[in-house]
Amino acid sequence: MILNRRQLRLLLPLGTALALSLTGDSTLYAVLPNQFAMVGISLGAVGVMLGANRLIRIPGNLLAGALNDRLGRRRLFLIGLSLGILSTLSYSFVHGFWLLLAARLLWGISWALINVGGYAMVLDWSTSTDRGRMTGFYQVSYMVGLAISPILGGALTDAMGFRTAVRICAAVSTVGLAVAFVALPEVRPPAATQSRTSKQHHPRRWLGATAEALRQTDRRLWLAGYIYLVVFFVGNGVLMSTISLYLGQRWGTTLTLGQVAVGVASLAGLMLALRALLGILGGPLAGIMSDQLGNRWPVIRVAILVGVSGFVVLTVVRGVWAIPVGVALVSLSMGALIAVVAAIVGDLTAGNKSGIAMGGMATAGDIGSAAGPLVAYALASVLDLRWVYLCCAVLLASCLLATVGKWQRAGR
Repeated sequence: MILNRRQLRLLLPLGTALALSLTGDSTLYAVLPNQFAMVGISLGAVGVMLGANRLIRIPGNLLAGALNDRLGRRRLFLIGLSLGILSTLSYSFVHGFWLLLAARLLWGISWALINVGGYAMVLDWSTSTDRGRMTGFYQVSYMVGLAISPILGGALTDAMGFRTAVRICAAVSTVGLAVAFVALPEVRPPAATQSRTSKQHHPRRWLGATAEALRQTDRRLWLAGYIYLVVFFVGNGVLMSTISLYLGQRWGTTLTLGQVAVGVASLAGLMLALRALLGILGGPLAGIMSDQLGNRWPVIRVAILVGVSGFVVLTVVRGVWAIPVGVALVSLSMGALIAVVAAIVGDLTAGNKSGIAMGGMATAGDIGSAAGPLVAYALASVLDLRWVYLCCAVLLASCLLATVGKWQRAGR
């Protein structure tokens, strides 16, 4: 049996709540470019709205991690779900730039609590022998939500209108909150049981202790953070934001597959769906493999090579089938790396520090995701996108170089 009853007791309610919490945010990504007038903003403000939640998470993830280590996991996770529902529901009422921006910032705070707290619970409730598979299967929940939510939100918007659609999405997220409230166990780290009146909880002492902890952090954690940042930069940031542009540069508005003419927009959507599906496959497989090997770094290196190969295919191969092959390889690599890096973080941190450690990883990922499109489109204005993808291959390869030598014995 891949997962035992104890693991399922955590992963089922946690994964269900996580997947259902994404409905509002994913719907906004799918429909806001066409529904911006409904909420009283300009087309130029759409990008601000879709990115504002990520920007606030850059400092918010670390704060969420610190709070998780001090206050426990379950309560903050439930608060995050509740704030997410409030954010989604507010999309149906707000009108104008500043009110919608406030709703998006609220979602950013919500997701920091959900994402960091969820990963911290998985790391707490796992050991070095099963942590890879648990992070892998937890990632499946995220990818399933990411794949299904925009389809659901888009269909509801077409059938009932934007405001009704997001209200239904809020109701769907409420189901996830109910499941978590009833079935999610508390996973409390040892530090959370200490007296809140202790001198070490004085703000200045706590900040000083945090700074000292960062200085003494295992260098493998810094390496894991670097890999996490690069993976999100080249994958979520560059490739996923430019695939439609790449297709348009190569084939215009339509291309022919056999006897069928396919629009570039439709093909780009299929590539995004492919990314989610292969992420679902890559995470658990890599996690299980890293558990069985007893050393996660060889799996990291293989996954990096797969990702580099994907970008090389996109750079060098000219045929239309290079697109799905390249995207598939990068997506498998991303799914594997995100799951196994999270497992490494759990292996290297004590239970009462896994929250702040995952907060740091999440911050690195958000920085990469936010910077990727900005850098990619700046370079695309002066270079062919194939050269941008080649730069991604080189950057990803730098992670491979960083894992050899002294890191070869850095297993768990």
